[in-house]
Amino acid sequence: MSGLQETYSGRIDFVVLDVDNSNHDAKRAELGSTAQAQYFLVNSDGDIVSRWFGVLNDGNVRSELDQLLQS
Repeated sequence: MSGLQETYSGRIDFVVLDVDNSNHDAKRAELGSTAQAQYFLVNSDGDIVSRWFGVLNDGNVRSELDQLLQS
């Protein structure tokens, strides 16, 4: 994930919501996050554009991020 953060720095904000941090519970509930290793792509309007579970495939994520930036 850190490579993606570097690549898209200044264009996309990456936010980590730690399941073990109760301060993140409200935002996780808002997104519908129920487990670890769950990822959301949220647009500037706050709408969930994509959701992934488990190990990320950087190629798939890059494609989604590029599409979001073009919209």
